[in-house]
Amino acid sequence: MMKNNVKIPDTEKWFASPTTSYEGSLEEVRAYVPKFEKRTFGSSLEKPIYRGEETLFESPIIPSGVNPYYDTIVRLPLPTETEVPVVPIGIVSPQYCLLQHHQVFDEVLNVLPTLKVQSEEITTQLKLTPFGERMHLSLVFPERYGFSVTNPEDKLFLRLECFNSVEGSARLMIFMSWLRLVCSNGMMIVKKRTEYQKRHDKTMEIGDIGDILKDGIATVSQEKKRYLKNAQRLVTKDTLQKWVNGPLAKRWGVKAAVRTWHILQSGHDVVLADPFEKGLPTEKTVINEKPVPGAVLPGNTVYAVVQALAWLAKERKDIQEQLVWKEQIDDVIQPLLKKKAA
Repeated sequence: MMKNNVKIPDTEKWFASPTTSYEGSLEEVRAYVPKFEKRTFGSSLEKPIYRGEETLFESPIIPSGVNPYYDTIVRLPLPTETEVPVVPIGIVSPQYCLLQHHQVFDEVLNVLPTLKVQSEEITTQLKLTPFGERMHLSLVFPERYGFSVTNPEDKLFLRLECFNSVEGSARLMIFMSWLRLVCSNGMMIVKKRTEYQKRHDKTMEIGDIGDILKDGIATVSQEKKRYLKNAQRLVTKDTLQKWVNGPLAKRWGVKAAVRTWHILQSGHDVVLADPFEKGLPTEKTVINEKPVPGAVLPGNTVYAVVQALAWLAKERKDIQEQLVWKEQIDDVIQPLLKKKAA
């Protein structure tokens, strides 16, 4: 499905930082993940200073040049980076719990045998910001865990996604999703036990990855029924227009509503010819852009609508925005479903 051991510069950003992708096996990709260390926040980063768990310092005397109210997260060189210095990448509170990215990899590797999945069966994509401070890990499961919706070539593959930061800029997030290969759209599994969000504190349990994986695999049959039902559930043009011009435009904005409408009508993404033109989203004058890979036409089913929204989410240039939009898709379509799609 993907080429092994490939480093790919991205056009995406994550909180304004550029990202780089790495694709290959779990073991291959893990080699690109740096380690980090939590040190006291002071004028020297050469050595960590011991900090007691209950007090800022065991001694009432604060060492010179040290701020007792913060700690520093530093990036350590990779084994192959012989001339790269230790780099400070952020400051956190003394209560902050540092979760290493490689701990996420190792937990996945530990869990896979219990699920009767070999690590070499997993296709892995890793996205890192420049110093590795933020990580998006995507693990695509073997074809036997996927299914086809509209035709045999249009497959959804089960995927585990992990988001982590080592300097507190993003929560630890772990969830199961579907990857539609024809367009690289991602759709989250709608089941509470297949996702986990946690702040970096003492209550964080990386071992929850195993439970999420097991629940995700167990819900495949149920998810398959949901998607097949959505592929058969028709939406009239009038119902679709009212939803696009109303709830969708209000939730995601006029531009997203316009793009959704035209993707469902023609299979093409569009831009507004005149951003200041008056009128409803479905009435706006547009300029056709690229065809949307795998656009479901005619776009008169709930499944087609979900795919159009997933495309818009994927096209956001910031990874955090992609995640937020993807999380919202199920809520965004609820007003459409309440209008009793056929």
